[in-house]
Amino acid sequence: MPLIIIPILLILMPVIEIAVFIYVGQAIGVWNVIALVILSAIVGAMLLRYQSLSVLKKINRDIRQGQTPEVGLVDGVLIVIGALLLIIPGFVTDVIGLLLMIPFIRSGIRHFVRSRIKVTSLHTGGPRGRGFRRGGREDGVVDLSPEDFERREPRDPPAGHIERKD
Repeated sequence: MPLIIIPILLILMPVIEIAVFIYVGQAIGVWNVIALVILSAIVGAMLLRYQSLSVLKKINRDIRQGQTPEVGLVDGVLIVIGALLLIIPGFVTDVIGLLLMIPFIRSGIRHFVRSRIKVTSLHTGGPRGRGFRRGGREDGVVDLSPEDFERREPRDPPAGHIERKD
């Protein structure tokens, strides 16, 4: 998608919203339009709170099970965007915001984005074979500069401590 689309959307979106406001205002009246705008902002704030809590629970559950919480994170971002679009005055943004609250739509967006982004991770060699590895060599040796460490003499064991030598 060319980057020129973003400035065009930023210019067209307010024009489209104003046109829809005028059309809906003529059909149902000014006060009803104002009531709908306030109602959509309240619904957006409520959905942000409740949907975010369920997403946070899902992320927490995934982490406890040792899985990456990618679904929960993407859903969380899409829910925040959808709620903000509901809070912003406008009927077109409200429709887009409501669509982002539907799990099926979020799943489709997630698959669309996943097909265009490649995510890589490094193997730690741990028991599960997941996670990230800090910089270092493939053989497990980490190169340190002299500023990264200090040499200390071994301490004597505390009094009464019996050290076992096999």
